[in-house]
Amino acid sequence: MTLLVEVSNSQQRQRLEHAGGPLEFGRGPQQQWTRVVIDDMFVSRDQLRIEELADGQVRLENLSTRNAIELGAGTSLAPGQSREAAPPINLSVGKTTLVIGRLGTPESVGMGETLAGQKLAGQKVGAAEILGLTGLATIGVPGPARRRARPIMDLKDADQGVALEGLTQWLEIVIELQQAPAASVQFFEQTAQALLDLVALDLGLVLIRREGSWTIVGCAVTNDRVSVHYSRTLLEHVANQRRTFYQDLDQLGSQATSLANIESAVVSPVFGLQGEVVGALYGVRMQEGLAMRGGIDPLEAQLVQLLAAAAGANMARSLAARTRVQFEQFFSPELVRELERDPKLLEGRSEEVTVLFSDLRGFTVLSQRLGAEKTCRMVRDMMERLSDRIVEHGGVIVDYAGDGILAMWNAPAKQDDHAARACRAALAMLAELPALNARWGAETEGAALALGIGVNTGEVQVGNTGSTRKFKYGPHGHAVNLASRVQDATKHLGLPLLVSDSTRRQLPVGFSTRRLGQVRLPGVKDPVMLHEVRESQADAPWLALRDIYERALQCYEAAQWPRACETLMPLVAAYSHAEQFDVPTLKLMRRSWECLESRPETFEPIIEATTK
Repeated sequence: MTLLVEVSNSQQRQRLEHAGGPLEFGRGPQQQWTRVVIDDMFVSRDQLRIEELADGQVRLENLSTRNAIELGAGTSLAPGQSREAAPPINLSVGKTTLVIGRLGTPESVGMGETLAGQKLAGQKVGAAEILGLTGLATIGVPGPARRRARPIMDLKDADQGVALEGLTQWLEIVIELQQAPAASVQFFEQTAQALLDLVALDLGLVLIRREGSWTIVGCAVTNDRVSVHYSRTLLEHVANQRRTFYQDLDQLGSQATSLANIESAVVSPVFGLQGEVVGALYGVRMQEGLAMRGGIDPLEAQLVQLLAAAAGANMARSLAARTRVQFEQFFSPELVRELERDPKLLEGRSEEVTVLFSDLRGFTVLSQRLGAEKTCRMVRDMMERLSDRIVEHGGVIVDYAGDGILAMWNAPAKQDDHAARACRAALAMLAELPALNARWGAETEGAALALGIGVNTGEVQVGNTGSTRKFKYGPHGHAVNLASRVQDATKHLGLPLLVSDSTRRQLPVGFSTRRLGQVRLPGVKDPVMLHEVRESQADAPWLALRDIYERALQCYEAAQWPRACETLMPLVAAYSHAEQFDVPTLKLMRRSWECLESRPETFEPIIEATTK
């Protein structure tokens, strides 16, 4: 069924019908798919891809590496994320609004007509109007873009009673602000305009405070003769006093001399989740306004304070939504709920964790065959599948590094079976390879996708080491480095999954493992005992191989090299006609023969894997 798409910002107003296939939006030029070029500097070059699915839903994919897409109701689509939703869909990014409907359905009525002739040039079009809902009656339409010569209700006459209509419209404005996308450009502009609409100010500003610096994020003026300015002295006074200031400059004492050009001002602090001042609403009444309306009185100041409280609630909702999106990128839904209940879980501490490193084999060759675009698509597909397996087994995705993943268990929340969870996740990741190869086999020209996974358990320092701009929760310490080296050893031993002895000791009965011997790893002082891990119900041939190999390994470690060779001979014969030889068996046979030949005076039963 055909999709209807409306694009609206201050520079463009566009409507199109899209019959099928992916459709992309961004500032950059068209690439593989049909592209709607958006004239908005706050939109990424590659921002959004939409595609209608067979079940009628629309898949939304954020192509940006920087800009989130606001979906309303406090939700957003973080960079790199995708989501499925049913039309109609209303979303915004930068200063652009997109509405996605479907041709031939009730919500599409009036989409084209509204934009074609019923709106004046430059006037904003709301999502409700685009979707044909303009016939619904309201007591009063607040319309934040409308400039009012007078406020909704003259507060100078408030002692005679507030009219129901005026009170209703006040509430409508506050409710509309709460329904605006959290901490968005739209919200800040509406809040600034509300200062003019509710209190008849001539200048309304919304300012954000970060590290002692103030930044204007929303601005509204009654006309082009009003200059946009603010007093940093007044803002700092309000931040320090933590209460609303209005009109009486005498209370500032000696500081008032620097405010001589301020006509009449009201400033109300905006508080954050911890009670800190994160911003302010700032309003000014100019000389002309003073002549008509007089100074700002207590009731008007209280209205500004009401708007500041609404702004604080909206910004807190934005922070909560952003934090939840960040959490959901790394944590399971159950863990996200636990973190929302107790944020102190993210504080730094020492903890025993199980760490997993994965790496895609032959990535350089694959990328050369696929080219840049297909390589990115393939890696994204693989990472999404592997990440799902980690999260569904209770793991935390710490980081992505090219074609690799770092994950951990037992932090921030306790998991008594963290080693078992990590190994089950690793086996589930390997189980994804057949489907991935079936999907990408033709593209890779027969080069099969393969993984190397290393798992280690140990004590680390764990906590959030990111910033306010980028959340990064993860482990630090020797145990993390060791897990990476265990993953490197999978190349030397020709096996997809290896675990350290510290992990193996915590696995419950039911896991099938093979002790491979002491291995010297690059950058690690002491040799590490490594084990192969298989699914809990390993097949009989592998179990037989495991038993023979471990008997031969015991002989080798006891310097009984002839016996080790004799024990391994049945395996050599069994693999003589096999397409793939067991690499650990071959290496153990070679070391046994070398020792049998050289008869070393000093013998260390250690496998050398010191090259990465």
